[in-house]
Amino acid sequence: MNIAFVSRRILKLLIWLVIADLAATLLFWGATRLSDQTGKASGGLGVVFYTDNAADASARIDKGISLLQKKKVDRLLMVGGHRPQDGRLGSQEMALLAARRSGLSGRISADVESRDTISGLSNLAKRADTLKSGKIVFISNCMHVLRAKAIYSSHKGKQPKALGACPSGGYNPFDIWRRAHYEAAAWVLFLLPEGARDAIIDQLRGDED
Repeated sequence: MNIAFVSRRILKLLIWLVIADLAATLLFWGATRLSDQTGKASGGLGVVFYTDNAADASARIDKGISLLQKKKVDRLLMVGGHRPQDGRLGSQEMALLAARRSGLSGRISADVESRDTISGLSNLAKRADTLKSGKIVFISNCMHVLRAKAIYSSHKGKQPKALGACPSGGYNPFDIWRRAHYEAAAWVLFLLPEGARDAIIDQLRGDED
């Protein structure tokens, strides 16, 4: 078999795979922009998801503060970021930063036990003040909000309706590509059996035991 011919076929296949990947990423990003329901927010609990990306974290905090100041949410709760292996409480760090920026510390709190989106939403479902809030607004990038809503709706029992509010901006092509592929991996993780999923999260996020 002609090696040059095979090389050209492989190169052509790789090019088409790249094109398909970029097209799927663009389609996913565009579709998830519909998750931004900022205009519909009208009180309730704003849930800000932790991220270790400083720029993303800052944008989420600013979005939450804006909603709080405009009375589109009544309170902010930071979730995720518990890193026992690093001795860090990411949600608490974000809550402190939000309190300093806004001067509204009495209306900002943190769930210091959740490590990730899955555990954060599980803890949220158990909180008595969640039910009392009547409304919930998830504050994160739109691709993440879509997954958070799916995880939230998987919990049994009657929960308040959840809306999504996404920070503006975030149009960097590489950043969009990175987020889309991160979300794809996170969806796979969420769909795994609970035991396998927890074992992987223990490795990724750290296990206090």
